[in-house]
Amino acid sequence: MLARLFRADAPSVHAHVAWEDLPDEALPTPPLRDGLGSAHLRVTTRVPLAQAYFDQGLRLLHLGWALEARRAFAEAARQDPSLAMAWWGLALARGVGQRFAADRAEAIRKALTLAEGATDVEQRLVVAASLLAEKGPANGRHAFVREMECLVDRFPEEPEPRLLLAGFLLDGYESDGRPGQGQPYAQMLLRDLLRTHPHHAGVHVAWVQAWLPSARPETALESAELLPSLVPEGSPALLAAGRLLLRVGRAAEANRILEAAVTADDAYLARESLPLDVAPSADTALRLLSEGCVEVGQYRGAQVWARRLRQRVEASGGQPQAVLFAATTLVAAHLRFGFSRAAAEVPMELGDKATVAEAGLRDAVRLYTRGVCALETGRLGDVERACGALDALVLTLSEAPRSEGRALCPRDVARTVEVAAQELRGTLDARRGDSGRAEAALTRALRLERRLRPVGPALFCRPPRETLARVRLRSGREEKALELALERAGERPGCGHCMLLVAEAHVACECMSEAARDFAVVLDLWRDADPHLPGLQRARGFAAHPGRGRAALRGVPDAPVDTAPAPRGGKATWTVHGG
Repeated sequence: MLARLFRADAPSVHAHVAWEDLPDEALPTPPLRDGLGSAHLRVTTRVPLAQAYFDQGLRLLHLGWALEARRAFAEAARQDPSLAMAWWGLALARGVGQRFAADRAEAIRKALTLAEGATDVEQRLVVAASLLAEKGPANGRHAFVREMECLVDRFPEEPEPRLLLAGFLLDGYESDGRPGQGQPYAQMLLRDLLRTHPHHAGVHVAWVQAWLPSARPETALESAELLPSLVPEGSPALLAAGRLLLRVGRAAEANRILEAAVTADDAYLARESLPLDVAPSADTALRLLSEGCVEVGQYRGAQVWARRLRQRVEASGGQPQAVLFAATTLVAAHLRFGFSRAAAEVPMELGDKATVAEAGLRDAVRLYTRGVCALETGRLGDVERACGALDALVLTLSEAPRSEGRALCPRDVARTVEVAAQELRGTLDARRGDSGRAEAALTRALRLERRLRPVGPALFCRPPRETLARVRLRSGREEKALELALERAGERPGCGHCMLLVAEAHVACECMSEAARDFAVVLDLWRDADPHLPGLQRARGFAAHPGRGRAALRGVPDAPVDTAPAPRGGKATWTVHGG
C-alpha cells in the first residue's frame, strides 16, 4: 500500500536494515514466491520472467513490504532493462525522505525515458509517479491524485490503478475521530473493489488498514479473517490482520495469526540465509503478542514474548533503537501488572552510539519507573524530582533536530515522555490529596496521548485514562469515572484490565447488576489468566458474594506493589526481574 510507504504507520524496531543503503542494481536476486496474493498488471515486455518479477513486486507493494518489493522490481529490471514499469516500481518502493531522493529521481527518469513504447495504462502510471518523485507526497499529492483519477476513469475495469489510488489516499483518523483527508474517498474505492474483486489480497489488506485506526474496526473483520488464507507468506498482511483482531477483542485468534507472521518471516529468512533485520513483521508481531497476553491476564506469557524479542534483537546486532523497543515491551508488561520494581530493573544498555532520541527515551523510562517505585514506597520527594527531570527531558528533546527514515525522532519521543510525566505528576498529586491538581495533570496527559503521532515510540507509562478514572473513583466522582472506563473498554473490548475498571466503577456507582455482568466478562476474558492476578481475585470475590457489593472487593489490592505471590507448591518465580 502506497500509504504505508509514504507515511509510516508505526515506528520501526530497527533504525537501519541491511539492504536499505544498497543501490537497486546491487540488491540480491529473490526467488519467485507463492503465497503473496495474485495481483497482476500486464506490462510491456517479451521476457516472461520480467513480467513474473514485476507482478511479485506489485503484490509486495500492496502489502507495504517495500524492501522486498525493491528486490523484485530490481530483478524485473535485470531481466528486461527496457521495462519502464520495473523502474516505476523501484521509484515507489523507495518511499520518501531526502536520503533517497536521488535514487527515486534516477529511477523515475529511466521509467519516463523507457515509457514511450508502453501502453497507455503504463505511461499514465509512470507520469503519476513522476509527480510524486519530483514534488514529494505533500506538494505532489493533488497532481498525483488527478492523474490517477484520469487513469481510473479511462480504464474502469482495471483494479490496480484504483487500488493504488486508494492506498495512497488512506490517511487515518484525527484525535477527535474525524477521518483524515482522503480517507472516505479511499474507503469508497475499496468498498467497490471488494465487490468486484473479492479475492484480491491487496484489496483486503488496504480495507483492514482503512478501518484499523477507526472507531469501527469490526467493519474490516471479514477481511482480517480471510487474509491468512489469501497471503499465508505475506507477513505484513498477517500483522495487519492480527492487529485488527486484537482491536475487536479476539485475542486468541489474533495470537495465532501473529505467531503465523513470525513463522512466515523466519521461513523467509531461512530460505535465503538472510539477516534478521530484513524481516518485515516478526519484531512487531512479538511486541503485539506480548501486549495481547497482557490483555488476557497472562503475565508469564507476556514476559516470554518480550524476551523472545530481546533475544532476536541481540542476535541481529543489538542496535540501540531495537534494544529500546524490546526493553519497553517488557517494561510495559511489568507496569501493567503493577510490578514497578521489575520494570525499573529492565536493562537498557545502548552503548556509545545512541542518538539523542534513543538516549532520551532510555532516560525517560528509567526516570518514570523509578518514580513509580518511589510513589509506592511513599518517597514523594523522589517522585517530585523524577517529574522535574522528565519535564526537563521533554524540553531538551523538543529542541533537538528532527530525524529521517526509520530512526526515532526526538520530538516524537518528547511527546511520549510528556504524557508519562503528566501521568506521574497526576498520580503524585492524588497521593498528596490534591484531587483538583491531579485531575488537571491527568486530563492534560489524556489530551496529549490523543495527539501522539502513530510514528512515535509506544507509550511506556500506565494508561492515563485508567489512572484518571481511578483518581475520580477515589475522589467521589464515580459517574465521571464510569464514563472514562466505558470509553476505554469500548476501544479495547478484549482487555480484562479495562473491563475490570468498568466493573469496579459500576460497584462504586452501586449498579450491582451491571457490575455482576462486567465481572462475568472479566472472568471470561481471563479464563486462561495467571491464577494469582489480584484483579482476577477481586472478580472472583465479587462473583462469589455479589450481594456484599464493595465489601466483596476489600482485602485484595488494586495491583501488586512488589512481587507476585509464589505459585502453589513452588518458589516465588512468577516475577522475573530484569531482561
